[in-house]
Amino acid sequence: MAQKLIFHVDVNSAFLSWTAAYRVQALSDPLDLRTVPSVICGNRDVRHGIVLAKSVPAKAYGIRTGEPLFLAKQKCPNLIVAQPDYGLYVEASRKFVSYLKTVAPVVEQY
Repeated sequence: MAQKLIFHVDVNSAFLSWTAAYRVQALSDPLDLRTVPSVICGNRDVRHGIVLAKSVPAKAYGIRTGEPLFLAKQKCPNLIVAQPDYGLYVEASRKFVSYLKTVAPVVEQY
């Protein structure tokens, strides 16, 4: 009997990674957000100023996904904040799931 193998793929920092890669590759930005304390954050002017994703260096400051931006900035005053780009995330997510379907017979997305 064939064994069943199940993978759980967690893309917890995808928003930050996809934003960083886009800025470096498409915009020729010399700063890679993945290498510095940075977050993707909703618009604080419309009361959505929460951390949506964080870089590994930001995590080292104790910054957590879902916390208010003002608390994150208290933990790391030099924190770089980037706005979300949902169009980019939808496109990148579709490409990622398409890739997963090339290597797995069943893909369940949540």
